[in-house]
Amino acid sequence: MDADLAAEALQGIEASRERARLAAGLTPAWYGPAAAVAGIVPALVDVWAQERGGWAVFLSLLVALAGLAVMVALVNLARRRTGVMVTLPWSARLRRAAVPLVTVLAAGGAAYGLCRQFGADHAVAKVALFAVLGIGAWTVFVIRNAKIKQKLRAAG
Repeated sequence: MDADLAAEALQGIEASRERARLAAGLTPAWYGPAAAVAGIVPALVDVWAQERGGWAVFLSLLVALAGLAVMVALVNLARRRTGVMVTLPWSARLRRAAVPLVTVLAAGGAAYGLCRQFGADHAVAKVALFAVLGIGAWTVFVIRNAKIKQKLRAAG
């Protein structure tokens, strides 16, 4: 009887551990739009700076670095928000991100190419590229959250 209770307790612990791992993978709803803005704003500032030259180019570099810092801060904040710090090895992260990353990059490249094909200048095509990348990243987060929530419901 003690062995059955111990086995049941271990199953409960394993189920709780799996739910915590899944919950740690959820991305907050605000993360997608914030990531999109952090990518698009530096592209807009860069286009503006190219027209102005001089100090504006330096400002655009600062805005680009700030955008990168915002992205890193958002990732850390999203991880800490869950209260569960479960980290996957880099190989597992790359495998999980490979298809969405290639898809989003291909969509961004297609947007850039289409803009250039239809006569848009480099600046407009660059903003379109970053807009598609930002919206694509947001879509990836929404899809991943939906899959995780479905697994959480199935796990009980």
